[in-house]
Amino acid sequence: MVCLSAGGKYFMTVHTSSARSKILAQLRTLRTSLADAREALMHFKADRVDRDKLEPAARRVDDLMNLFAGASGDRTQSASWVAEIQSGVEQVTNPKASVALRRAQVDIATLRETMAAHEAAVN
Repeated sequence: MVCLSAGGKYFMTVHTSSARSKILAQLRTLRTSLADAREALMHFKADRVDRDKLEPAARRVDDLMNLFAGASGDRTQSASWVAEIQSGVEQVTNPKASVALRRAQVDIATLRETMAAHEAAVN
């Protein structure tokens, strides 16, 4: 944050990237979708295998949030992690979580688009 004086008045400017903000918002949405899918699989012991398949994907979403909240948004690392998240979501076929998993698929596609736009803006 920077304070500038102009004619005796102070203005505050905040240096944030709107693209990063959009990516972080998409990641929060994706995290919610994965949490909903995991919640749908919490009630029966037999669903534990599918629920456990989503855990690494949820951790990768958190890793991506940390990556984009920091100073760098390493394109190679982030693309790799998005692929891991996609793979984790695709492994779960339990119909109890199907609505949340479809939402997660849409969230992942939107995230990829937003990240591509961010990359294009940087280059």
